[in-house]
Amino acid sequence: MSFVLEEFENLHPDDEIAFAELVQGYQSEFDRNRAEMDERADSTYVHYTFMNKVLAAAGELNIEPFAKWEVPPRGRIFDEFDEFVFALQRYLTGLKIRKSRAAKVYSVELPPSIKTQIHFFIGRIREVVEKAGLEERKKNSLYKKLNAFAADVDKARTEFGNAMLMGIDVAHLAKEFGEAIKPATDFVRSINELLGGEKAKEPEQSQLPPPEDRKRIEAPRKQIEGAEGRQLLA
Repeated sequence: MSFVLEEFENLHPDDEIAFAELVQGYQSEFDRNRAEMDERADSTYVHYTFMNKVLAAAGELNIEPFAKWEVPPRGRIFDEFDEFVFALQRYLTGLKIRKSRAAKVYSVELPPSIKTQIHFFIGRIREVVEKAGLEERKKNSLYKKLNAFAADVDKARTEFGNAMLMGIDVAHLAKEFGEAIKPATDFVRSINELLGGEKAKEPEQSQLPPPEDRKRIEAPRKQIEGAEGRQLLA
């Protein structure tokens, strides 16, 4: 991949989280540039660059609350910058709360004994795949998913995403290769039963709400001078 794209190649697949990751990088760049400047130097360019990058990212990633925001003329950057930063902070705080609550719905906390059992079944799936004589590409693809799921099992909360991808891959291979892979489907079923059993023990999670109609964060209204004095344009 071109070095021009290196900044973006590992962004989270969720657009909102990817936006938060980019903002964090732009914020670090902004803080670093400010720290390196003489306190009497004009920081217009630094402020302008931060706002410009954030809004560019918001536009490409369809971050609706910032749809009406535009980078102001250079001469007015300081009039709008604080309001923009507070709006950005408000959005990111809400985003973190929403995503963290959703993550608990799609994950489970596993005790050590259950982690050990799941790792045992992951090992048995590897054994079945190794003996099945699959072509290297398909075998390595499944191993990659197994490794990702195994890493999830060792976390404080195990997300269901990689478990699902691993299960789908095993089911597809079982359909394609039949009896050679079939034992692996039994191990996947055992893993799912362990995950389901531990999830059932957790306090009942409320259903995720439907996607909320989040209102756009209104940009500052532009000011003009008219014959009758200062007016505001929406």
